[in-house]
Amino acid sequence: MTPPVFPENINHLWAAVCVEECVRQGITAFCIAPGSRSTPLTTAAARHPSADVRILIDERGAAFHALGYARASGRPAVLICSSGTAAANFYPAVIEASQENVPMLIFSADRPPELRDTGANQTIDQVGLFGGYAREFYDIPPPSESVPLRWLLRTLAQGIHRSREPHRGGPVHFNFMFREPLAPTVEPIAGAIQKEARAYFSRQRPALETPYPIQILPDAILDEIGNLQDVCIIAGRLSSKKEAQAVRRLADHLGAPLITDITSGLRLDKSERVLPYADLMLLHPDFRSFLHSRPILHFGGQWVSKRLLQTLETHEGPYYNLTPFDRVTDPAMQQTTRIVTDVTAACDQLMAHIPSGSSGLPENIVRLHAQIHTLWSEYRTADDPLDELYIARTLARHAENALFIASSMPIRDMDMAAEAGRGYLPVGANRGASGIDGTIASALGFSRGLEKPLTLLIGDLAFLHDMNSLMQLKAHNRPVTIVLVNNHGGAIFHHLPIAGFDDLLVPWFTTPHEYDFEATARQFGLDYQRIESPVSLEKALKQKADRHRLLEVLVDAEYNVRQHRRLYERIRGL
Repeated sequence: MTPPVFPENINHLWAAVCVEECVRQGITAFCIAPGSRSTPLTTAAARHPSADVRILIDERGAAFHALGYARASGRPAVLICSSGTAAANFYPAVIEASQENVPMLIFSADRPPELRDTGANQTIDQVGLFGGYAREFYDIPPPSESVPLRWLLRTLAQGIHRSREPHRGGPVHFNFMFREPLAPTVEPIAGAIQKEARAYFSRQRPALETPYPIQILPDAILDEIGNLQDVCIIAGRLSSKKEAQAVRRLADHLGAPLITDITSGLRLDKSERVLPYADLMLLHPDFRSFLHSRPILHFGGQWVSKRLLQTLETHEGPYYNLTPFDRVTDPAMQQTTRIVTDVTAACDQLMAHIPSGSSGLPENIVRLHAQIHTLWSEYRTADDPLDELYIARTLARHAENALFIASSMPIRDMDMAAEAGRGYLPVGANRGASGIDGTIASALGFSRGLEKPLTLLIGDLAFLHDMNSLMQLKAHNRPVTIVLVNNHGGAIFHHLPIAGFDDLLVPWFTTPHEYDFEATARQFGLDYQRIESPVSLEKALKQKADRHRLLEVLVDAEYNVRQHRRLYERIRGL
């Protein structure tokens, strides 16, 4: 579309063309970390009537916001920043996006060639800044009448395609060099460039459309899988509800047991094929023996459970990984066949090729699952203090619309303890590099991408690490509930071998603190509630939130570890 204000100079013309092409390609979310050198890009996004623009002061938080948005929506957001160290702050989120094939577009501004390597202010070497974590890097020269707009448009379209390419997508970095003037001051634009720009603006189609191929499973693979007996299906990280439903349909069709990671979206599902306590069942030798030689159909990416990984390290049966992600995820090094494909299409093909059936479960496995289910009502009494397994299990019952889970213990506890039976729930987490940084920003981006309210489960150190991203809540118009588990430090280390070394555990690993977060909630305008009992937790989670709120849940770290160990020993003794 023709912009409401035709760009005043060639810098702003190039920027307006780039923003327009993004919108035509279906990319409307822009995350702006303001700065001077990026003025043309910021102005173009701010002026575009179809652009959904957020101003995010902290570049690190902005990048994690974009990551969460793309993880939820499947569409990249555009990150805009100035020159210097600004883009370097995107790096952690770029790594996470690269590791999990999450699309992301980075528009960094830069000085022109004559100011590089001169000591010019706010100038660093931004060429190839993200190294191998960027799918592509484009060093865009300063806008010039000697460079046709069609080159700029095709370069941009090529990068957009690369960012969201099935199976291989990820971050793409455009580094835009701009000379003065940066502000929209009026300067003559050559007639030929004006003509090319007006012709482009008068059209509606993208400059370049590149359809994505649909991959079909070869008949030989269909026959191989069709001949397998007593298959077990594992659902790792999946990208969408559509994929999750396809995997569930296949499990129902085959009558196969379904082990579901919390990031698959199926962990809380109603299907009778789901084994919700698979991670805990692996504490028992019967279930480890059950999996030892069964054929595995693993859909999607990696899972959270370390016990599942350890069990599969000695697996002796056929193991097929059908995944939408190009990056290899086989730390057990046991996959016999890996197929990069469209998960939904693959499941539909397999259902059409293989007759329905029932793999069934041995009686001892059915009994073990039932016993673990019963244990949840026995491992604690009504008067017991809060522990983190109970918090995760309770939250899984009451979370509405969507859930985002921090790394470290929150996602492990949710994967262990969540009860199935409520149906599909979108679940987001940063598991590509599994860092705790940027969790709040990622959750808000995830909510924005889904266009839904959200509940975030987060630990105290992850919260402290990303507290400045609470600024983003002011522009966030869907209620967010933050369930903050405050055990006053990095309690995950109580579960690791270092816990046996008292002289090292505290403070060198647990990093204890004495903070509470009521004042933080007040500063950022969140409703606040301090939770110290199971009854108050249940009551708070049952309340429908119409405003942003922070539920600070206090937990004794040592008691929490004892509760985990007590449950583990009960299961081992079944």
